[in-house]
Amino acid sequence: MNILVIGNGFDLAHGLPTKYTDFLEWIIGEYKYWEVSKKRGDKLPNGVKKSSIKLYLSPERESKIKIDTAIEKQIELWECIDDNLCIEYFLQCDMHGDENWIDFESEIKNVVKKLEENLQKIGGNLYSTVGKLPIPFFNNFFLDNLTYRKLVSILEYDLNRLIRCLEIYLDDYLKFKLINWVLPEIKKLDIDKIISFNYTNIYEKVYDKSVNRTIEYDYIHGKADKNSKLESNNMVLGIDEYLSDDRKNKDIEFIAFKKFYQRIYKQTGCKYKEWIYKIKNEDNKNREERSWLRAKLDECKSKNAPTSEIGKYKHKLKEMQHNLYIFGHSLDVTDKDILRDLILNDNVYTTIFYPYKDELGRKIANLVKVIGQEELIRRTGGSTKTIEFKLQKPMVRRTS
Repeated sequence: MNILVIGNGFDLAHGLPTKYTDFLEWIIGEYKYWEVSKKRGDKLPNGVKKSSIKLYLSPERESKIKIDTAIEKQIELWECIDDNLCIEYFLQCDMHGDENWIDFESEIKNVVKKLEENLQKIGGNLYSTVGKLPIPFFNNFFLDNLTYRKLVSILEYDLNRLIRCLEIYLDDYLKFKLINWVLPEIKKLDIDKIISFNYTNIYEKVYDKSVNRTIEYDYIHGKADKNSKLESNNMVLGIDEYLSDDRKNKDIEFIAFKKFYQRIYKQTGCKYKEWIYKIKNEDNKNREERSWLRAKLDECKSKNAPTSEIGKYKHKLKEMQHNLYIFGHSLDVTDKDILRDLILNDNVYTTIFYPYKDELGRKIANLVKVIGQEELIRRTGGSTKTIEFKLQKPMVRRTS
C-alpha cells in the first residue's frame, strides 16, 4: 500500500493562493463591494441588475456559464459575508504575521477557550447572560441580555457561513487558475491511496492520469464544491481538543468548533481507518518473520556477506512494508490522532518531504509533539528506522 498524505503546502507548491491571508484579501474585496452595494440601495436578492454586481469571473467562464447562475452565486456569497461576526473578527486581526491555516485555527481556539473559561467561571450555565466578554471585539455587537446559548449559536452559524465563503473561493474563484508546474517526486510515485487535508482536488486534476489503477481518496476535512449549499457543505474548519480527559466528555458547550465533531457531523472521509486496520493486521501477522529477516540482514552485514545475499533480505523486507509519503503537511499536533495512527507502525516506512532547511527543523519539532522524542529517535536511525526526511526537488514544467 502506497499512501500519500497532502496538506496545504501541496497546493501552495503548485502556485495556488490558498494561504488564509489570500482568502481574507479576497473577502476584503467582496466585503467592500457589498457595503457599496448596500449603501446604493441595490435590490438583493430579487431584481438584481447585472450592472450592479462586480463579478470575479474570467472571460472564459463568462462564455461558458449563464450570467444568472453567476449572479445567484454572488448573492449567496454576499449573504454569507453580511453581518458575519467571524469574518469581521478575522479582518480586524493582524493578517500580515503568520500565514498558515494552523494560525487561523489557533485564533479560533483562542476565542473559544476564552469564552469557555468565562462560561465556567459563572457555573457553566448556557442560559446565563453573557455580560462583558473577555474578547473586547465582541462587546461591541451583543445586547446585555444575550445568553451564552445564543452566543454559541451565532458564532457557530457565522463560522459555517465563513466556511461556505471559503468553499466558493476555492472551487469557484480559483477554478481557472492554471497549474503549469508539477512535483517530480510526486509524479513518479506509484500511489494508490490519498489522504488529503486540503479542500481542493489538485492531485486528481494533475497527477491521477493512470487508466491501469484506481486511486482511493479520503478527504479528511471535506471537499470544496461550489454547487453545494450552506447546509450541505462538508468542509471542516475547527480546532483540536484542548480540555483535559476529565472535562472533555462533560464540558461540551463548544463542541461544534472541534474538528472531531465536525468530521462526524459533516460525514467527511474516514476511509483511512480501513487502510490502517489492514496495515496493523498485516503487522501482527508478519511481525515474527520481519524480525527474523532483520536479524539475518544484520548478520549478513556484520559478516560482509555478498551484496546479492544482503539484497535478498532487503527485498523481502521491502515487499512486506507499506509506504507513507507526506507532502506539504506541517505535522502540527492538531492532526495528531490521524498522523500517529499512520506513522506508528513498524511495517510502514514514512518519507516526509521538506522544501528547505528551516522547514525541516519545524517538521522535526512538530513530529516530537505528535509521536514523542523516544519514538522519533528510534524511527530515524539504525535497524529500526522507519522515518526519513527528504529534501524535495525543484518543480518541473507540466507536459500534459
